[in-house]
Amino acid sequence: YMARQLRIEYEGAFYHVTSRGNQKGKIFWEDGDRKMFREIIKRTKERYRYFLHGYVMMNNHYHLLIETPHANLKQIMQNINTSYTVYINRTKKKFGHLFQGRYKSYIVDKESYLVELSRYIHLNPVRAGIVNKPEDYIWSSYRDYLHRGEEDSITNMDDTLFLFSKRRNVAVKKYKEFISAGITGNSPLENAVGSILGDEAFTERAASHIKVYHDKSEIPDIKRIRKRLEIKDIVKRIADHYDINPEDILRRKQATVNQRKIAIYLSKILSGKKNVEVGKIFGITVQAVTNAVRDIERRKDKDKKLNNLTSLIMKKIEG
Repeated sequence: YMARQLRIEYEGAFYHVTSRGNQKGKIFWEDGDRKMFREIIKRTKERYRYFLHGYVMMNNHYHLLIETPHANLKQIMQNINTSYTVYINRTKKKFGHLFQGRYKSYIVDKESYLVELSRYIHLNPVRAGIVNKPEDYIWSSYRDYLHRGEEDSITNMDDTLFLFSKRRNVAVKKYKEFISAGITGNSPLENAVGSILGDEAFTERAASHIKVYHDKSEIPDIKRIRKRLEIKDIVKRIADHYDINPEDILRRKQATVNQRKIAIYLSKILSGKKNVEVGKIFGITVQAVTNAVRDIERRKDKDKKLNNLTSLIMKKIEG
């Protein structure tokens, strides 16, 4: 019997997370599976507001470098692994566990280990003998770094690149050299004490669940993290956008059913409140909140107009 891994969550925590296939079995069979996994990550990023500094998808496991401004790693990982398992069981006609137990996470001192872990993750396919150069492997975030990330990139690269240079093209060149220099290096995770990777002072801080251990103002991406907003303010801004009364959104009305769903969806992802709290304000059950959020997410994937509309309203709300 293995003891359950200690889970440490606090605002601004930084993690190296990995999940392996059950009995070392495959978790990705074809490109479509990897595309779906990336899509699921994109969706969870919108919903849970975290940063993804790097990732790689191998045949029987994956690695993620995640930063959680809202102390919600458990929710994020449950959503990713459950959604992906459901997809695999449905499309591959499988059942039961896809992953070997729970995901494994290390809480990491970002200032000391961000670039080391970034390199370790991006060199996985090279060490496994799948490719000779990391840029030849398309199922990792390395190409995002080299090409500065396309429009739909799921990777947050600024923090890593800024450590090399404030000028983007210089940073990319130096980062590439740094990656190449470490092909034979060991995993930084070998230095971890239990599930904590950092010096003695960091280990003590992490273990005592200190809320924030760095000055957020120094970090480019954290500056841009969305503020937690009150649901009533979100509803008011949506009502203003549609030029209707907020009460028409809060009450069930046939004429405003779509605006109401968008309001429930944005209230959930922008307020950081639990479904039960969102449900109370809209006078609906926890399940109805889940259904509304899922419905908008599913429709956004197919309907570009709706996707643009929700993004526009979100920008207005966040000012």
